[in-house]
Amino acid sequence: MSLEKHRKAIDGIDKKLVRLLNERTEHALAIGAIKLEAGEEIYAPHRERRIFESLAKLNEGPIPDKSMQAIYREIMSCSLSLEKSLAVAYLGPEATYTHQAAIRRFGASLRYTPQKTIKDVFDEVQKDRADYGVVPIENSTEGVVTHTLDLFVDSPLKIVAQIVMPIQHCLVRGNRRAKVRRLYSHPQALAQCRVWMQQNLPSVEVIETSSTTRAAEKAAEDNS
Repeated sequence: MSLEKHRKAIDGIDKKLVRLLNERTEHALAIGAIKLEAGEEIYAPHRERRIFESLAKLNEGPIPDKSMQAIYREIMSCSLSLEKSLAVAYLGPEATYTHQAAIRRFGASLRYTPQKTIKDVFDEVQKDRADYGVVPIENSTEGVVTHTLDLFVDSPLKIVAQIVMPIQHCLVRGNRRAKVRRLYSHPQALAQCRVWMQQNLPSVEVIETSSTTRAAEKAAEDNS
């Protein structure tokens, strides 16, 4: 086939995809209306998991399963946002690992509200200002995040889903020639990098922050 014929074929497929995506969304909206009338939760992680498992079986390539899942994540995110205006609270500010985890779980179509502390995330959900909250609960280096577990003990909130994410920490600074005098980071990140810090930055002043993203902001503001 020529280049032009391939492009015409893609145009025809896109036309069908748009029609089918809207048809799928209409069914999702109908399901959402039934759930709302019955007082059920709109978000159903067990159903989502079955869809991803089914897609993996149906997919014969060349699209990788991971990419197919990402495509459907956004399709389902759009459906969720149309079924009900959902808000997700997370440990902010924007671009934290928790924010990334939230988007990976819910997609880009929902409304996200950054919070300063893990407790603030719990409060937002308990006070019905957010439908869901995303908080860090465990890492393979330092174990459980005890503050999160303590809050669950004293809260009526329940865990409805989890996501496992690879975490990579980077040392960043504005002036590459300047000597590192202060190191900003979240306590969990500091603990995870303890050995490297002892070997490479044994005498720097360590300042804890509410998140690694906030640490980067503080470092950018520190002109000394």
